[in-house]
Amino acid sequence: MQNHLTKLTRIIIGGVLAVVIWIAGILIGQEQTVTILSPDGGLSGIITRSRNIQVSLMMDYGDGRVRVYPEVKLIYGASALDLLNKVSITDKTFKITYEDYQTAAGAARLSINGYVTSANGKKWQVWLNNSWQAGHLDKIQLKSGDVIEFKYVKLVE
Repeated sequence: MQNHLTKLTRIIIGGVLAVVIWIAGILIGQEQTVTILSPDGGLSGIITRSRNIQVSLMMDYGDGRVRVYPEVKLIYGASALDLLNKVSITDKTFKITYEDYQTAAGAARLSINGYVTSANGKKWQVWLNNSWQAGHLDKIQLKSGDVIEFKYVKLVE
């Protein structure tokens, strides 16, 4: 009986220790696990201590041409203007010009690949996750997984 009790005690203690270690791992390691599995940075973000985001960009030029940039990596907190600048650096055929964005209203002086925003004609519209954005491009903050679309359209009044 004594030998049987000792074997049973060992099994119980082993089971209790396994459960305690499992619970401690969940409580302590939960944040690290979420960070590793998150598309915001993953393991490289933990090692370098920098948070990156990954977004998708679609350019609709309004004449049947559509250009998609599916995986653009940016620094956490980047704006739509930062996204356009990053794409212009990585894709040499992508040209963007704009004037002082702090004083310009919206995208009033934005030119992308020769498609210029004009007061009486076509203009660039910005859509973030299928929601129209009216603000400055440098105020549209992006997060990982966002889909941003620039559409060159003529508004009908």
